[in-house]
Amino acid sequence: MLRIVADLGNTRLKWGRLEDSGRLAEAIALPLDDPAAWADAWAAWQQRDPGAAHWAVSTVNPPGAERLDAFLRSQGIDRVTWIRSAAEVPVPKDVEGADSGGSDRALSVFAARRLMPAGRPGLVVMCGTAITVERVTAAGIWQGGAIAPGLGLTIRALHLMTAQLPLIHLTQAPPAWGRGTVASLEAGVFWGLVGAVRELLARQTDDLGRDPWVIWTGGDAALLAPPVSGPDARIEPNLILLGLAEVAFGAPSAGPRD
Repeated sequence: MLRIVADLGNTRLKWGRLEDSGRLAEAIALPLDDPAAWADAWAAWQQRDPGAAHWAVSTVNPPGAERLDAFLRSQGIDRVTWIRSAAEVPVPKDVEGADSGGSDRALSVFAARRLMPAGRPGLVVMCGTAITVERVTAAGIWQGGAIAPGLGLTIRALHLMTAQLPLIHLTQAPPAWGRGTVASLEAGVFWGLVGAVRELLARQTDDLGRDPWVIWTGGDAALLAPPVSGPDARIEPNLILLGLAEVAFGAPSAGPRD
């Protein structure tokens, strides 16, 4: 049976296909509002591996979940495991409001605990629509963390809530200052967020009591991690999918083959 894990966020939908061994074989990112693109991607996977399928979906987007549920039913897929809150993820917690907390945050911590050294505290940085920094004690207990606006959200907010600031697109680290409006926006947004994450990591490191491991994930992790954590920053782009694969299917926490 084909096993699929899906992370439905506020900016994109990400699918992953598991091998028979449980390893994540491949993952693709799709737009949130394009069922035709979903159908094309699903048809391509079905051609290679036809037959019944079992999906596991983590979602922090209830309207998007309704659309995805309708799509899956239209494809004849009725075996779907939904994870809609942090309370449904079996990670040790010392948090408030797990029933309304994001499943993506809990799954990223669940997977990080499997991938990173045991017996040490850790921090998980997710760089998506929001940037979150999650705290994990040396005993492996998730204590919550911090939530800040992400790169794309900050860019869109500055454009939509002002009369003259343009919409910018960042694909690499810009200079720290600019002579014109666009370059000044790029500098302020990018390096402001780098500074915010660096400060959060520094303050949470002090509270954790010893040097923690740090793992990064999310669509903007490759852009933001190096200026904060250096060129050897540990980035796992599929961290949520890895956690979901283990929670839903008992799959090992291992990424796609190189």
